[in-house]
Amino acid sequence: MQGARTQAIGALAGLMISWWANGVHAQESGVPLEITPLPEILVTAPARLPEVPLSLAEVPASVQVITAEEIKRSGALNLQDVMQQLPGVHLNDQQGNAYQFDLSFRGFSGTSVTGVPQGISVFVDGVRVNEPTVEEINFDLIPLDDVERIELIRGPTAIFGRNTLAGSLNIITKRGTAEREMVVEGSGGSFGRRKGRGYMSGTAGPFDYYVAGSQFDEDGWRVQSDSRLSQAFGKLGFRQGGTDITLSYQFQNNRILQPGTLPESVLKVDRTQNFTGGDFFNPNLHMGTLNASQRLGGGFTFALNGFVRKLDTEQFNASLISENSRLFNDTFSGGGTLQLTHEGRFWGRKNLLTIGTEYTRHDVDIRVSEEQNDRSRQQCREEALAAGKNPDEECPEKQLTSVLSDKQDTVGAYIQDTAELGRGLLLSSDNLFLTGALRVDYVRHDITDSSPEEPGKATGRASYSRVNPRAGINYNLSDSYGFYFSYSQGWRVPAFLELTCGKPDSPCVGLQAGVAPDTGFLKLSPVRAHNYEVGFRARPLPWLEGSLALYRTDVRDDIFSVSDPAELTVFFQNIGNTRRQGLEAGLRGIYRNLLEPYVNYTFTRGTFQDNIELGSPRTPGVPQQVAKGDQLPLIPNHRVNAGLRYHLYRWLSLSLDLTYVSSQFLRGDEANTQSKLDDYIILSTGLDLHWKRLNGFVKINNLTNNRYETFGTFAPNAKVPGEPIERFLNPAPPINVLVGASYRF
Repeated sequence: MQGARTQAIGALAGLMISWWANGVHAQESGVPLEITPLPEILVTAPARLPEVPLSLAEVPASVQVITAEEIKRSGALNLQDVMQQLPGVHLNDQQGNAYQFDLSFRGFSGTSVTGVPQGISVFVDGVRVNEPTVEEINFDLIPLDDVERIELIRGPTAIFGRNTLAGSLNIITKRGTAEREMVVEGSGGSFGRRKGRGYMSGTAGPFDYYVAGSQFDEDGWRVQSDSRLSQAFGKLGFRQGGTDITLSYQFQNNRILQPGTLPESVLKVDRTQNFTGGDFFNPNLHMGTLNASQRLGGGFTFALNGFVRKLDTEQFNASLISENSRLFNDTFSGGGTLQLTHEGRFWGRKNLLTIGTEYTRHDVDIRVSEEQNDRSRQQCREEALAAGKNPDEECPEKQLTSVLSDKQDTVGAYIQDTAELGRGLLLSSDNLFLTGALRVDYVRHDITDSSPEEPGKATGRASYSRVNPRAGINYNLSDSYGFYFSYSQGWRVPAFLELTCGKPDSPCVGLQAGVAPDTGFLKLSPVRAHNYEVGFRARPLPWLEGSLALYRTDVRDDIFSVSDPAELTVFFQNIGNTRRQGLEAGLRGIYRNLLEPYVNYTFTRGTFQDNIELGSPRTPGVPQQVAKGDQLPLIPNHRVNAGLRYHLYRWLSLSLDLTYVSSQFLRGDEANTQSKLDDYIILSTGLDLHWKRLNGFVKINNLTNNRYETFGTFAPNAKVPGEPIERFLNPAPPINVLVGASYRF
């Protein structure tokens, strides 16, 4: 590990020196190198339905923006990979495929895995796409190729509402542009990856259109780890005068195998193995979204958003401990948002007022079946014979165990105002902005249990309401330097699956641990967060900018999933208070239109703030003693990412990226008594070219072929006599290459 780390740092330093020397040589040779100023970043997210963008100097929060061009040249397969270039964004892989990484920042997670505390909201064209079952995020359903812009807004916000404990991802998809084009794309590479895609875009009078489709397949680098993703996306727009309307439709059908973690004893022998082969996730999505805005005059704009979303998923989990489980989750959602904004002057000062309300209805139906495998079938038949019963009757091959539904209503209203309080207060170039916001939310769950055995056991109704404020101030010394401070509150309502398995004797329905379902109902307390943040932004040179943010988020009544393999139980509970705090620093630039360097450093510390007893898969039947100050698992204290893009010619660019992640405690070691996951360094490099109508790229990931793991937990090794508890780790992919090209007609 130490040798690979030294080689990686040496390679990066050597290339930086070489590329810088080439730039100096070109300058000395008389080649004109113009200084290209960094573009100003405008943030659309101060309004839920973006109509009037603000500059960062008017936003009391840490915000980063990724454009469509940056997404394209990254060569990333998924949204999580794209986000890694931002300060503090960290990925854990517990499913073992390229599309279901857990994404986290500021110590909170956004993941597709049920059972992990969620704390990130994701919006696509104004629609929240966190699933209503447990606020999980299916990143594989986000149409990355069709994304125009991604905004990461850190900290709770009144505009985006519930579940924004760490912050929000605001994603805006593409629409037709004035230039008509038709593009075909193809790519392929390691692990049998192959992808074909095409899109058409253009305008016809006041109308614009964008239509795209893609197919991705891969064999995977581990046993039984192949994936298929089929996607179509279209958007029709109308713009004339003060009217702007878009109507979009997305279709997605995926089948993703999930090799998951490996016992450490197996990992040391063969990192490509699959311990419980057969796990897969199969979602089928239809989603339609309408966005419309109308300028009313006098600085007023009215906007509305409406959507219908139908998602049917199948999740299969093979088990070596009990029966296999198969879950069908059918979700139908619909709702909308109405918003009024006013941009104008108040006492001669700039003022932006936003008022909105939203409503969403989710109808969720879940069916869980148990299916016999070789181990469970033999055990069941032996127990039946021992009891003098007919094993054919007592041990059916497939048995429906749970049937549940949730009628979920969510209502929200918000108001936010950003006002310029003054200019030239202390300096001739300074200005002061004040932001105040308030949000009211109401959420109701109406859960019905129609299971074959003990129907009604998990039937119950739970409703929650809360008012969350936000206040912030921006003091800008000039256009190049500014400070901000903000205080905000956020909350997360217990989700459907958390409410139906909140009792120790009622394990979760549909948890991807493959446990036997036995539902019950318990009204858990909502999670509440208080966030404090101070930050500094600077642009000392036209081509160089930096940022620094310090934050602390105090969380009350945090919800964790607790597991005990001895009892085959997994349940949720309020665990008291926790805290996340840290520092985020970033620096980036464009030097003489030749070099684009960036470097980010993040310190993150998540801790328990109460002494608690917490179940752990590491100590079956014996709760671990977690003390105040113990660190939350899978949160690295230090993270560094840096990179350099070198424009060798106008048509050819080279890039090199480095990521360092410090050690992390494993899930199940909340008491911090066991060895951590090792720290690791990853190098990636790329090349992209543009020649007339042809574009191409080459991306090499894990250039030094480093062996490392990003996720770990504890579980019994059912393939070893006595089923000893082992560390279960998920190996990261070895060196891999992806090559692609596109042609524009």
